[in-house]
Amino acid sequence: MAMAAAFLSTASGAEPSTKEEVISLIELREVPLTEALRQLARQARLNVILDPRLSEAPYSNMTVSVRWEKVTAQEALAALMDNYGLVLGESSRAPAR
Repeated sequence: MAMAAAFLSTASGAEPSTKEEVISLIELREVPLTEALRQLARQARLNVILDPRLSEAPYSNMTVSVRWEKVTAQEALAALMDNYGLVLGESSRAPAR
Protein backbone atom coordinates (compact mmCIF):
# COMPACT_ATOMS: atom_id res chain seq x y z
CA MET A 1 0.00 0.00 0.00
CA ALA A 2 1.40 3.41 -0.95
CA MET A 3 2.05 5.90 1.80
CA ALA A 4 -0.51 8.71 1.88
CA ALA A 5 -0.37 11.84 3.95
CA ALA A 6 -2.39 14.50 5.63
CA PHE A 7 -0.81 17.93 5.64
CA LEU A 8 -1.14 20.53 8.36
CA SER A 9 -1.76 23.87 6.78
CA THR A 10 -0.30 26.88 8.53
CA ALA A 11 -1.74 29.25 5.96
CA SER A 12 -5.43 29.01 6.81
CA GLY A 13 -5.25 30.68 10.19
CA ALA A 14 -6.85 28.26 12.65
CA GLU A 15 -5.95 29.04 16.21
CA PRO A 16 -3.76 26.36 17.76
CA SER A 17 -4.99 24.82 20.97
CA THR A 18 -3.54 26.65 23.94
CA LYS A 19 -3.99 23.65 26.18
CA GLU A 20 -3.99 19.96 25.44
CA GLU A 21 -7.53 19.24 26.55
CA VAL A 22 -8.10 15.63 27.56
CA ILE A 23 -11.38 14.33 26.17
CA SER A 24 -13.14 11.80 28.37
CA LEU A 25 -14.46 9.73 25.44
CA ILE A 26 -13.96 9.69 21.67
CA GLU A 27 -16.02 7.08 19.88
CA LEU A 28 -16.39 6.64 16.14
CA ARG A 29 -18.53 3.91 14.58
CA GLU A 30 -18.24 3.04 10.89
CA VAL A 31 -17.09 6.56 9.98
CA PRO A 32 -15.32 6.94 6.63
CA LEU A 33 -11.57 7.30 7.21
CA THR A 34 -11.34 10.76 5.66
CA GLU A 35 -14.23 12.03 7.78
CA ALA A 36 -12.65 10.59 10.94
CA LEU A 37 -9.39 12.40 10.11
CA ARG A 38 -11.25 15.67 9.54
CA GLN A 39 -13.28 15.36 12.75
CA LEU A 40 -10.25 14.66 14.92
CA ALA A 41 -8.25 17.43 13.27
CA ARG A 42 -11.10 19.87 13.88
CA GLN A 43 -11.24 18.85 17.55
CA ALA A 44 -7.47 19.29 17.80
CA ARG A 45 -7.87 22.74 16.19
CA LEU A 46 -5.67 21.78 13.26
CA ASN A 47 -6.21 22.68 9.63
CA VAL A 48 -5.67 19.55 7.61
CA ILE A 49 -5.37 19.15 3.86
CA LEU A 50 -5.87 15.51 2.97
CA ASP A 51 -3.74 13.88 0.33
CA PRO A 52 -5.89 13.33 -2.79
CA ARG A 53 -4.89 9.64 -2.73
CA LEU A 54 -7.10 9.22 0.36
CA SER A 55 -10.16 9.54 -1.90
CA GLU A 56 -8.97 6.54 -3.95
CA ALA A 57 -8.96 2.81 -3.21
CA PRO A 58 -8.09 1.30 -0.81
CA TYR A 59 -8.57 4.34 1.48
CA SER A 60 -11.91 5.40 -0.02
CA ASN A 61 -13.49 2.14 1.16
CA MET A 62 -12.12 2.23 4.71
CA THR A 63 -14.27 3.00 7.73
CA VAL A 64 -13.18 3.65 11.29
CA SER A 65 -14.65 2.18 14.46
CA VAL A 66 -12.66 3.17 17.54
CA ARG A 67 -13.14 4.10 21.15
CA TRP A 68 -10.60 6.10 23.12
CA GLU A 69 -10.89 7.24 26.71
CA LYS A 70 -9.01 10.12 28.32
CA VAL A 71 -6.91 11.20 25.35
CA THR A 72 -6.37 14.48 23.55
CA ALA A 73 -7.70 14.93 20.04
CA GLN A 74 -4.09 15.18 18.82
CA GLU A 75 -3.24 11.84 20.45
CA ALA A 76 -6.30 10.23 18.87
CA LEU A 77 -5.43 11.70 15.46
CA ALA A 78 -1.85 10.44 15.72
CA ALA A 79 -3.04 6.96 16.73
CA LEU A 80 -5.55 6.83 13.87
CA MET A 81 -2.96 7.89 11.32
CA ASP A 82 -0.44 5.41 12.67
CA ASN A 83 -3.00 2.60 12.51
CA TYR A 84 -3.61 3.26 8.81
CA GLY A 85 0.04 3.87 7.89
CA LEU A 86 -0.49 7.58 7.23
CA VAL A 87 2.00 10.35 7.89
CA LEU A 88 1.47 13.92 8.96
CA GLY A 89 3.56 16.57 7.29
CA GLU A 90 3.61 20.32 7.72
CA SER A 91 3.02 22.58 4.78
CA SER A 92 2.40 26.27 4.25
CA ARG A 93 0.26 25.46 1.23
CA ALA A 94 -1.66 22.58 -0.31
CA PRO A 95 0.38 19.64 -1.64
CA ALA A 96 1.05 19.53 -5.38
CA ARG A 97 -1.16 17.19 -7.38
